[in-house]
Amino acid sequence: MPDTKHNAIIERLLPVMGSSDFNQVFSRATQDLSNNERFLLKMEMNRLSAPCQRLIDLRGKVDGDCQEFHYQGISHFLDAVAIKVFKQQLKLYRDQYTLGIYEKLQTTENNLKVMQKNNVSPQQAAARRQKSIIARAVRLGHYIGRSEERMHLTAPLKMAGVDGVLFDARTSNMSVSGLRAKVDRQRVFTPGEHYFIYFTGLEKEFVNRILSAGCEYQVVGIDQKDDQQWVRMIVVDPSEEFNSFFATFLNSYRGRYRVDVDNITAAVITKGYEQYLMPRLSSIPLYFSGELPAQLCYALATQNNLDALSYWRDENNNSHLSQLFHPPRMMRYQATSQGESLIYCFTHTANNKLFFYSASSEELAEHPELKELYFAFGSRKPSWKIFKFQWQTAQASDAEVSSPLPKKDSKISLERVSKALENLAMVGLLSDITSQYVDQTYQHHYPLTGNPNKLALFNQSKQAIPPFEQVNYKYLQLRKEMRYQYRSLVEVELEGNKEAAWTSDFSVSGMKIEVEAPLSYETGDTVSLALPQFQKIAKNFELVNLKYLVTNCNVSHTIYNLKALEQKGQTHQGSRFFTQLIDNNLNKLATVPEGKIVAGLSDALRQIVCAPLFCRAMFINKVPGSLDVGCIAYGSLGHSADELFNIDTSTHKADLSQLLASDNLASFLATQLRSHAPSDNPEKIEIIAVIHKRKDKLVSVRNAESFSSPSQLREFVNLSLGRGLVHCFSLQLSRVGRPDTEYIQRELDYISHYAIHRAKQLEDELWSVAGVIEVTDVTEELMQRFNLSVTSEQELSLSS
Repeated sequence: MPDTKHNAIIERLLPVMGSSDFNQVFSRATQDLSNNERFLLKMEMNRLSAPCQRLIDLRGKVDGDCQEFHYQGISHFLDAVAIKVFKQQLKLYRDQYTLGIYEKLQTTENNLKVMQKNNVSPQQAAARRQKSIIARAVRLGHYIGRSEERMHLTAPLKMAGVDGVLFDARTSNMSVSGLRAKVDRQRVFTPGEHYFIYFTGLEKEFVNRILSAGCEYQVVGIDQKDDQQWVRMIVVDPSEEFNSFFATFLNSYRGRYRVDVDNITAAVITKGYEQYLMPRLSSIPLYFSGELPAQLCYALATQNNLDALSYWRDENNNSHLSQLFHPPRMMRYQATSQGESLIYCFTHTANNKLFFYSASSEELAEHPELKELYFAFGSRKPSWKIFKFQWQTAQASDAEVSSPLPKKDSKISLERVSKALENLAMVGLLSDITSQYVDQTYQHHYPLTGNPNKLALFNQSKQAIPPFEQVNYKYLQLRKEMRYQYRSLVEVELEGNKEAAWTSDFSVSGMKIEVEAPLSYETGDTVSLALPQFQKIAKNFELVNLKYLVTNCNVSHTIYNLKALEQKGQTHQGSRFFTQLIDNNLNKLATVPEGKIVAGLSDALRQIVCAPLFCRAMFINKVPGSLDVGCIAYGSLGHSADELFNIDTSTHKADLSQLLASDNLASFLATQLRSHAPSDNPEKIEIIAVIHKRKDKLVSVRNAESFSSPSQLREFVNLSLGRGLVHCFSLQLSRVGRPDTEYIQRELDYISHYAIHRAKQLEDELWSVAGVIEVTDVTEELMQRFNLSVTSEQELSLSS
């Protein structure tokens, strides 16, 4: 049988060989083959799966440096490429070294014979490998807690498992209650396993019975890097004599051995990247109480999600966000411990009042006769928005962080935070996933027919508005002056006509407004405003024909950032008015967005939402001459984007080579970031990823902006369906300011005391961060936008 004819089938069937349902799986996978081909296929699989004892020596046969590699008692000589392939192949053959693995390693991409056959020079092969983009992978909300210091200490050990067979190891660090040992890479360890450890190295230096008698330890973690492996262990039921000896020994040698600061270093990295992400989070973290149905208690406000929060404010500046999570909807969400849902929203103005309409994808499925009418009518409103809500159960203890450093917060503050979170039962993330051309595509695929009055079912005004607190995330104030949220009518002059708008927030020298319908103004234009509602309370000011400069606007031209345009020798009437308004109402304006402040509450809320991290985040770092993605942040919950990031949790690395090379995505992101300032609104970028159905390999990644029209994008999605699985991701790109080193100063001071060079490296890395990209899966919305139906294998077709 030719080697390449049925490779895909073989790779799919090898992992299930020997299982009880193998014959059934084999029959289903080979139903299109003849009996003779099926017989030969089984023979080939049996041959490849045969155990192998042959030594693999690639020295002089590959373009790479080889090193000794041990597995199942056999020593091989492999280079880095071969070691990676070897480990990948072990997954196919159930961790057994087989003839298939031996043959596979004779044909790696950097094998000299293979390169000669493919007419590839060693220089070309090296250049290809150099293009790999490896980033740091950081799990947010996760800290390695220790109750005591560990000392760097290298000493020989003897270890024995349940079989009693001794093998060599060496300590890397030690404390009274645990140690980290370097062991052979080929040995497989599992958390929870027990081993006996004999301190043979210390035995030569000290005469003590406990060193020769040994002690029982339990594996709590495994760390791997390149061809090396370490196991982290804690002692099991130590005697008083054991504790006393090691406490005295480590304390007496404190000056001789360095204190291990790895866990503090990891904490600095984690907290540092959390501090970059949270202020730039465009989604709204939400926290719910434990009643049935649950009620919204807190919303965490960041610099980037204020627009999403202000969307829910009515003409009287009252927030209707809690109304979005009305009892029937929450009862549905609480039926599962975690999940996600799309919510389609718009507002309707009648008699100078705002009415909020919302319908989840599940609710529209229950009313199919109203679904198309809802999309058709709602998408024709300027306020049309689509939100993605993700949730999971939570509790107050999720906010606790283990650390060997003493807590800085006072006991009273901790008690107040604990009291504020005692009823917590659910945490969620509300993301605005409205794309640039979403209104056009919905209007094209959902023509308006029917009576919009039938949509009264989705009018939120029928529901109560439970009170909740908006908590500002504590971070460095990067703006020159404070902004205050307030909703008031604005009249914008456009070609002799007056267009209605609403203030979202204001300061002395500027404001942000939301218009009912898109305007033609661009950044750099001058607009004339009138403030009719404020004019009623300000008789001493003339609040008409106020000149403002457009400093920023969103892609749909419905949200504008404005700056007061000063005239020579004249004070801007708007600036004078807002100065007096703020001075006279400072206490009232301050309480609107912040509500009741509890010291440490924002940090606790951050910790609770960072642990699951419903989204993913890429961090762009400044390196000499360029900007590169240097870090990926993930959480305990899985995410569809993880397939693209190739995150290895054991090495804390992510391989972004394929993702960022596609469609020149890396250079595009760097170019976009260079034109941004920290005060700018985040830029929304949509990418489409196609993954091969059977090979789980990334086929292509395309930027939605590269298509000339929504119809061309739809055609690309449609054509991609035959090639593999289609995923759509929304990227929110923001420039960041300086890091909040005050938040991590205690940890940096501690590290500096024992390893000042490590502290300097950490500070350099954090100061090099230039931008953050929030990644949200919007595949479901993309399919709905183009009126596509989804089958079990995501084979999509146009719905009628």
